Amino acid sequence: MFWLALVAIGSRGALAAPEAQGDVLATMRTALEEAEQKLEAATAREADDAYALSYEVVDHRETTIQGSHGAAAGTVGSRRRSVDVDVRVGSPELDSTHKIRDESMFGGDERARWIVGFEGPLDPLRRLLLRATDDAFRQARSRLLKVRSNAAVKVAREDGSADYGPAPAVTHIAPPAPVMVDSAAWKATTRELSAIYLQWPEIIDSAVQLVVTEDDRWLVNNEGTQVADGRRHLRFATWATAVADDGMELSVYDYVDVASPDHLPSPAAMEAIVRGVAERTAALRKAPVVDPWTGPAILRGRAAGVFFHEIFGHRIEGHRQKDEDEGQTFTKRVGQPILPAFLSVVDDPTLTRLAGEDLNGHYAVDGEGVAAERVSLVDHGILRNFLLSRTPIEGFPRSNGHGRRQPGNAIVPRQGNLMVQAEGVVSFAELRKRLVAEAVRQKKPWGLLFDDISGGFTFTGRSTPNSFVVQPVVVWRVWADGRPDELVRGVDLIGTPLATFANILAAGGDTEVFNGVCGAESGWVPVSASSPSLLVSEVEVQRRAKGNDRPPLLPAPMASTAAASR
Repeated sequence: MFWLALVAIGSRGALAAPEAQGDVLATMRTALEEAEQKLEAATAREADDAYALSYEVVDHRETTIQGSHGAAAGTVGSRRRSVDVDVRVGSPELDSTHKIRDESMFGGDERARWIVGFEGPLDPLRRLLLRATDDAFRQARSRLLKVRSNAAVKVAREDGSADYGPAPAVTHIAPPAPVMVDSAAWKATTRELSAIYLQWPEIIDSAVQLVVTEDDRWLVNNEGTQVADGRRHLRFATWATAVADDGMELSVYDYVDVASPDHLPSPAAMEAIVRGVAERTAALRKAPVVDPWTGPAILRGRAAGVFFHEIFGHRIEGHRQKDEDEGQTFTKRVGQPILPAFLSVVDDPTLTRLAGEDLNGHYAVDGEGVAAERVSLVDHGILRNFLLSRTPIEGFPRSNGHGRRQPGNAIVPRQGNLMVQAEGVVSFAELRKRLVAEAVRQKKPWGLLFDDISGGFTFTGRSTPNSFVVQPVVVWRVWADGRPDELVRGVDLIGTPLATFANILAAGGDTEVFNGVCGAESGWVPVSASSPSLLVSEVEVQRRAKGNDRPPLLPAPMASTAAASR
């Protein structure tokens, strides 16, 4: 199961620029060369040598400045450094990373070493890398024995491609500048904005925050690749929570993701975001719950982007075509139509901005030291390619730069910036008109408009139904008889991919971006999904899980005074 979410709230760190760290890359290179020599000497008379070796070091810093209920809720920061050592033993045709059938390959692969710091001499880093290499080499040799034993007793694989493909060496030295923000000013801003929620007594919890994330990365391998780069990310975010009379907890979350402080919203825009969240949260308390239903719907741009991320993006990741425990929805469909001819899909991690927004899924070099590439996945409805790491699949022998991971996990192909593109688009007004016409044609009293989304998840394996769930926040009932649109709540969009793709009828001329983080076998990685609005002839919704607690009996403190200013 794979999750797409708005944010992964974890460790938090300091806003100050990192201290001088010395030549980390040179230290890693020295350690790698020393490790190669020692491993070569140790395996001189043996067939199973360590033919591929790479080191990745990540320095992660994160800070959250938060205000809640008109008060400063704190500035919390932390720093975490990690070292990943990857050793492949055997040969590119069959090595220690090969999947042992009937055993999970990637689950629970917590292999990163955590280090305190780089301050002063870097020899401790060199020693840590050498010790970790020795551990990884021993584990890889042991695992290769299991791989060979497993292959001897199992039927032949359907995909006989190699375990590792060639890639040219890359040199990419582009360390980003530190992020500088005024902590005192943001503390005051988040406190003042959070007081706005006091004007809505039905809101029981809320917050406004700025999250600043800085990642610096160094990567070397025994093919000559050297990378020193990083990622800068800031998120202005706010949320509010209320409880409906039937016990359903209602949360609305809104945010702006940027790669630079210069791109953060203006004070007026931030206030508008907060007031919009408050108004939607209050309105949802009074909205009716929709029963399980099938019928026509419009997915607005962000909702459509998440929709494609879940039902298409995960099923196009390369390792799922090779793994016989996967559903392999599209493995044999290359060159065949899988979408309407007016739709194309690309994944382009090299793109930094789209539709006026910074993209979370941008990177220049992937986790295996391969330059990121723009990949045309579907061209006018025809499947053309997959997202690939350095693990080849049948018919696709080379990586296209999509091997990614969170530190501590094995690398697999993952989405970056997934983009749905459409031809023959129509205005949103026309799309809505066609929704009403489709509802009339199907003799449905109404259709649905999915206006905003919080995330979703999907199942791709053979042992579970190949289905998806997209979790909307704002959904409207569009009446076929012309009544005003009605806000509804408590629905999840569900379905199966092949049936859903066949129901896409038209696309709008707008494009919206969903920025988030996605969790799968290789951990949580930043992603973006963009799409125009889509008209779908039939979707299915189910009731969302809810609690049973009553709303608070006592009014919120200060709420009556603040409400008078609305």
